[in-house]
Amino acid sequence: MNYDGAKGWLVGEENKGLAAMFIMMNAARLGVGLQGLSQGEIAYQNAVQYAKDRRQGRALTGPAEPNEKADTLFVHPDVRRMLMECKAYLEGARAIILWAALQVDLTHYAQDEAERQTADDLISLLTPVIKGYVTDLGYYCATLAQQVYGGHGYIREWGMEQYVRDARIAMIYEGTNGVQAMDLVGRKLAKDGGRAVQLFFKLVNEEIEAASAEPAAKDYAAQLQKALGQLQAATMWLVQNAMAAPNNAGAAAYPYMQCMGVVALGWMWLKMLRASSAALAAGEGDKAFHEAKQITARFYAERILPEAGAARRKIEGGAESIMAMPVESF
Repeated sequence: MNYDGAKGWLVGEENKGLAAMFIMMNAARLGVGLQGLSQGEIAYQNAVQYAKDRRQGRALTGPAEPNEKADTLFVHPDVRRMLMECKAYLEGARAIILWAALQVDLTHYAQDEAERQTADDLISLLTPVIKGYVTDLGYYCATLAQQVYGGHGYIREWGMEQYVRDARIAMIYEGTNGVQAMDLVGRKLAKDGGRAVQLFFKLVNEEIEAASAEPAAKDYAAQLQKALGQLQAATMWLVQNAMAAPNNAGAAAYPYMQCMGVVALGWMWLKMLRASSAALAAGEGDKAFHEAKQITARFYAERILPEAGAARRKIEGGAESIMAMPVESF
């Protein structure tokens, strides 16, 4: 685009444009998080159908369908791993985005001022997580879905390479995900004396305590408690080490965003697990749907919640090795 000779009009108050832009940007970041979810979801849905149709190889335990020339891709544990990761991440991401939309509504329409403030604190804290972590997941799931196709995933005929390219931009615009992580660590954690993050910890803990008394949810709650502990310890490390050495905050920002993302989606999965368990116990709703929720929650607990501990170790590694290399040696 060439703006030479173009005419411009002042929109809003003079010298207030940057503030107005950030109001727009905060709303747009939630929209981009939804975009990342959507791109990962459509890629996943295509991959599931392909895995049902494509026959290649035999199950490790012996032919699943002896009368066919080969079994479908669904007999292979590694294919299932990829699809289960997509399912667990995407359903958790969808839940956190719906929860976030409710918080936005509450900031405007809740009858009580304290409730409006609480919702505003929570959505402000988690906006960079929803934009940054969820778009990371959208791209990751799109590439996993492409991988399910093998070589077919790389050619235009199937459309998977388009989903991967489309998902990639969501990690860049409306503030790159590295910037989102810095916003979370540099601004959102310390805002109002850490009120928002302490509120987040409190809500997750309350959910864990309530679930700990429920036979169907107590094991998951124990795993989420461990992950929350990792996030809380990482937060304390930042409080103790970031002020004196600001590069520690910069080096920790991205893994911290990932750690909070793992816990936030884990919180949503505990909510879903409890709801599905209650429905199954009451004999209500779609039995297969709720059973799938329980299986996916178990997968999230076993395969994804442990990532919080790995993220904490990265955070506590500090900035020394990152900043030590002379520029000339890169």
